[in-house]
Amino acid sequence: MLSLIVSEENTVLPRDIEAAYKDVQTIYMKYYPGHGNTKAERIRMTNELLSVKGQAEKGDVIVYARSYGVFYEEGMREIRRIFSKPVVISTEAIIKRLRALGAKDLFLVTPYNQKRHEYEIKWLRDFGFNVIGSIALGRTGGKAIASTPRELVVEAVRVAQMSSADAIYVACTILSTLPILEELNGRIDVVTAASAIVDEVKKIVNLGNHS
Repeated sequence: MLSLIVSEENTVLPRDIEAAYKDVQTIYMKYYPGHGNTKAERIRMTNELLSVKGQAEKGDVIVYARSYGVFYEEGMREIRRIFSKPVVISTEAIIKRLRALGAKDLFLVTPYNQKRHEYEIKWLRDFGFNVIGSIALGRTGGKAIASTPRELVVEAVRVAQMSSADAIYVACTILSTLPILEELNGRIDVVTAASAIVDEVKKIVNLGNHS
């Protein structure tokens, strides 16, 4: 079983993941404004995760499909200290996938407003990537992101496919991308927040099957 931990705002990823995996339990965490980078925010995150630890560890793999508290490695390590089961962390999965592609220059597509979009650029740069182009779809809040028309995402990626980027990254687990991955394919490899998670889950499941 897969234990999927998401923000209470995220109605999209559970639906998309359940279409790919038969046995999924979704655990919703409270939405808090901010990025979860301060000590107080991480303590709050840790306490909430500890409160659902027993339920989450009923799964064979735990997916923390949020960015809150795990933009940077200290927060990622904290998540792993909490759980005894294999954990896939969305932000870490994204970085791993982009590095596996050998990507250095990225074209970023986000559903976000400009302020949040610029934070995503900063985050990628902090991990050593160059953002050579980007498109922000200008949506604020989980409900607006979840209702993003798919054609907007497809069109933004079409624009990105004309760039000189090594890879295209489409941000946010609340944005529905798994059902349209084939439409996003092109000359340049595309990594979405959701597809990076699925890729990491597949690695763990395959390792378990061959152990």
